[in-house]
Amino acid sequence: MSHRNGVTLSLVSLALTCVLFACQSSAQQAPAYKESPFCVKALDKPFCNEVVKAANTWQEAITGVLSETIMQIKLAEPIMANMLAKLPPTTDQKLKNKIEKGCKESYNDALETLKEVEDLLKTGDKTKSANIKISAAMTRLDDCKGEFKKTPMPAEFATFYQGSKKLLSTCLAVERTRPDLLS
Repeated sequence: MSHRNGVTLSLVSLALTCVLFACQSSAQQAPAYKESPFCVKALDKPFCNEVVKAANTWQEAITGVLSETIMQIKLAEPIMANMLAKLPPTTDQKLKNKIEKGCKESYNDALETLKEVEDLLKTGDKTKSANIKISAAMTRLDDCKGEFKKTPMPAEFATFYQGSKKLLSTCLAVERTRPDLLS
């Protein structure tokens, strides 16, 4: 039964990632859209605008994108279990274990760091360290990608990884529009 739940969570996560990419595609095809002031620093403005479209304040925008990102990162574990099964059959078990351990640590560290950002933002982030912590979470995901030097990353996990990075990049962009940083 737990395998079935893992597959279900994996499919839900893949669907979430695909929806996020689909939103980006439809937003890019739209002839015009109202750009959110929270997305002016985003690399992918249509994607950012889609993620924060319901936000009226910076706090709502950063909370929304951070919540989406945390939800995505939480889905990593079941996706990783499925990903390991999709590594080429010739992949050495020792390498599979190394990839699993490294990626699990990377995603867990990223999740903990994002929870710290959440706490900082609830208290006003007086030290202005949310930006640094979001960047650190991105670096931790890159550490997972680095585990795939000797074998290709399975396509489903690569899509998930790219979706996670895109959400983190959007978090960073929205955080950089923080009103007290712009004045």
